[in-house]
Amino acid sequence: MLLLVTGASAAGKSTTLAALADAARGLPLECAEFDSVGVPPDADTAWRHAAVEQWVQRAVSLQTSGVHLVLFGQVPMGELLAAPSADRLDAIEVCLLHCSAAVRAERLRRRGYAEADIVHHIRFGEWFLRHTLDPADGAEVIRLDNATGMRWGRWADWSKGDPRWAAEVIGTDALQPREVATRVEAWVREAVTRARPSPLR
Repeated sequence: MLLLVTGASAAGKSTTLAALADAARGLPLECAEFDSVGVPPDADTAWRHAAVEQWVQRAVSLQTSGVHLVLFGQVPMGELLAAPSADRLDAIEVCLLHCSAAVRAERLRRRGYAEADIVHHIRFGEWFLRHTLDPADGAEVIRLDNATGMRWGRWADWSKGDPRWAAEVIGTDALQPREVATRVEAWVREAVTRARPSPLR
């Protein structure tokens, strides 16, 4: 199983990863940060698609020994489902961490981001939420052809409300980092226990 904890910058992924990694000790889980594969200076959409496939292959390898991969990163759900090897996964679960534009802006300012960059991150964050709720919303942003051979046709005709396009959405505006981590940990445990079949099978 691959469990994706995703969302745009400042939603709370990094702090949650650290907390969940501690909570997961002794459990059949491997927690990983998407960018840990190494991000080249010229990273673009094609690179990200290749990296998504690399992580999916890692999850496929782990599941043969009963271990689930919990992956943290800015991976839109449509990219995960389109990864060539995604149909080899027993199960796929997605959790989106989302914060409002105002909260995201404040968090990014505290990190020293320039205002122009903050505007970009806010727009991306709002699109990220819309795409997670509706596969057709802004799909052209990610549906690019490249050497990875993404399988966009898997969900091209899905629409909002399709049970195969399902994700947990956790709003982090009013939550402390520990509270976000607790919510994500509960989601992980529930998803593993439920073991819902992959939407690609």
